[in-house]
Parts: sequence; structure tokens; C-alpha cells
Amino acid sequence: MSSRTTILLTEGSSSSARQTLYNLDATVDIVDPSPLCQCRFSSRIRKCYRCPHYSRDPAAYLRFLVKRIQEGKYDVLLPTHEQVYLLSYFRESFERHVGLAVPEFDALQRMQSKVEFSRLMTELGLPTPRFQVVSHEADLDSISEYPCYLKLAHGTGGLGVERIESLEQLKHAFAKFKRLGVVPDDAEVIVQQPAYGTPSVVQSVFQHGRLIAAHCSENRLVGLGGGQMFRESAKHDAVWPDLQHLGEKLRWHGPLFLEYFYHPESGQVQYFEANPRIGETVNARLCGVNLCDLLVKISLGEQVATALPTRPGVQSHNGFQVLLAKAIGGANRRELFAEAWRMMRHAGAYKGCENETTRPSEDLWSVIPATAVALQLFVRPQLAPRIVESTIANYSLTEKGARLLESLPKDLVDQCFIEGGKG
Repeated sequence: MSSRTTILLTEGSSSSARQTLYNLDATVDIVDPSPLCQCRFSSRIRKCYRCPHYSRDPAAYLRFLVKRIQEGKYDVLLPTHEQVYLLSYFRESFERHVGLAVPEFDALQRMQSKVEFSRLMTELGLPTPRFQVVSHEADLDSISEYPCYLKLAHGTGGLGVERIESLEQLKHAFAKFKRLGVVPDDAEVIVQQPAYGTPSVVQSVFQHGRLIAAHCSENRLVGLGGGQMFRESAKHDAVWPDLQHLGEKLRWHGPLFLEYFYHPESGQVQYFEANPRIGETVNARLCGVNLCDLLVKISLGEQVATALPTRPGVQSHNGFQVLLAKAIGGANRRELFAEAWRMMRHAGAYKGCENETTRPSEDLWSVIPATAVALQLFVRPQLAPRIVESTIANYSLTEKGARLLESLPKDLVDQCFIEGGKG
């Protein structure tokens, strides 16, 4: 990829966006609703533009995005998080003006929705935990196995997922979601049975239904929203053919990562969630595959060769997010400081384990958000939930947001480009 390639990232708050920056040899700008998003503090971007929130006001976000594309003359528009839902909805309109690799909207809906994903896995004969779809409180009486998980169709970072121990708790959680307005009256939710094994993730990139690259990693510490705090690259042979089958069936185009449980004794897996985006990619690059570089080439329309599987055994951690997870788990100031000291000295669990988000040798400014978060937690560990929730809010897609997006006229983006061209 040429260093002259210009790329616009759709947000800059997530660790996915931060890690994407480390894998791009290009001129990069970002848009984000927060003036203090973590990617603003990076020597690897040219400029950060404050934008409307895409989930709360998708029409305003689209107008802003179109204006940036027209003024910036970008080669590639790269969605790093849930904005892929919006870009897929207007896929053809954007593709006429900028390089973009996202799936068709019908395919994306089946993967973005937790309800539709579970149904799709069943249709394709791919292993998934037992589940039941419900839309009314009366349906809850048929649930008899506990514990289980109540999941909204749309939610990010663990929001909209609750572990349930009894029918009484299930009804209470369902009523709470209804009361908060996050579940419309006719919306479906999923009640899913637990799965067991090693929590794992596979990240992949497709080109018109063809699997280009895949990277598996095992979760050594479950953190925020079930995310990977410590990960180790892995070789899970059962995953590659499942991905090929899935990609061919949906003619998937662009990035995709699946969450699953891996059973070491049998080598079998159970898929429980999908995310139609690239995810956190530093571990994959450390293993020899630059997923972001491949995605950019696909966005530019280049024919890309299939990459070799990545090597197993490479360990990395998610930097200051480990501190946030520890604080939410009840760690006090002394424990948080001790954890940060071990992290800085590469001691204990951090020995031979690279930091994915704070990488001063590649981006000196990356120490700023890490330091800011650590200092806040050292002063008041109880701030952790607020820090996490405010960050996730910058890029999350809610059920209400998905419905608002789907109500937009299909020619909205075309009209924005026409109006911008006249201006």
C-alpha cells in the first residue's frame, strides 16, 4: 500500500480504531463525536474531525461524512466499528465516490443481529449454543434452563447482554429493557444457553465471498464486555472451513470476526456472536498477517491473494483496558498501581506479552490516553464504569439506532453528494 493512500476512519474512540492506526502505512484522518477520543492523541493521524453521533442522528452523520469525503478526496473509507451498518445500508452510493469494502446489507443484517446470527448458524449447520427467540413477556414462561443469557439483537461492548439465573430475573431484565425503550414492542430478543470451553475470536477478511485471511486467538482474560484483555494466537483447524462456508453463502465482502468457544480435547467450536468489522488487529500483525492492509487493498478494488494462516503462541494484551477491567472488578488504588507497575516492567503475566494499544515505539502519543485513564483510576477507581460507558457510547449501535437508520430514505447519500457537489 502506497504511503500516498488517503484513508478516512469512521470513528476514533475504540481500541479497534487505535490498533488499526498501527497497521496503516497511509495518510489517515478520523471522524468522531468526542473531541477527546483516544485516536486524536496519535502521531499517525493527520486530523481528527468532530462529527454527529451516527447512531443517535444518522442523517447528520451521513451529511458530515459525505462532506469530508468530498473535501478530503479520500481513496478509502474504512469503518472500524458499528458504522459498518450505516455504510452497508448505503453501500452502492458510497462506492461510487470512495473505496469501500463492506458486505451487502441483507448479509450484514444476518450477522449484526444476535438473533439473526443464531438463526443463520442453525440454517448452515454450524455449531452454536441452544437458543430461543422471544418477543413478548408471555414467551418467557417457556424458558426452563438456567443459567442463560438474555441478549438484545443489537448492542456493543457487552451492553444489552445479561446473565440470568431464574425466571423471575429473566422477566425483570426483559421488563427493564422495555421500560428503558431499548426494546421496541415488536422487537425480538434471544435467550441463549451457556457454552463452555476456551473463549476465542477469529478475525477474517473476505473478497466477494472468498476468504482471504483469518486469525484465531484465545482469550486468556475476559474483560470489558467479554472482550479479550490477554490474548494468545492459536491454530483452530475447524474454523477455516466454517468461515469459507459462511463467506460463500453470504458472498461476504470485507471484514468479519466471530466469537466462539473452543474445546481443546475435541477441537470442536461453538459460535455465539458475530461482528461485521475488523476488530483489534495488532496480535494478527505480530503473527505475520496485516488484516488492515489487506482490507485497504480490497477496498481499492485490488485482487488479493489468500494469506497463509498465522502462527500460534504469540501473546499480547489490551493495555490500559486491563486496568479498567480490574477497577470494574473491584480493584483498589494499591492493586491498580501494582498492576500498572507490572505492565510497565513486563513482569508476571506481561512477560513476553506485547501491549496492543499503547505502543510508543510506533506512536509516541499513544501514551497520553493510557496515562490519562490510569491517573483517573488511581485517584478514583469507581470512575471505571463511567469511562467505559461514555467511550462505548461514541460508537455503539442500539436497537433504536438500527431502526432509525433503516427508516432513512435510500437516496439520502446520493442527494448529499449532489448537494455537496453544487456547493
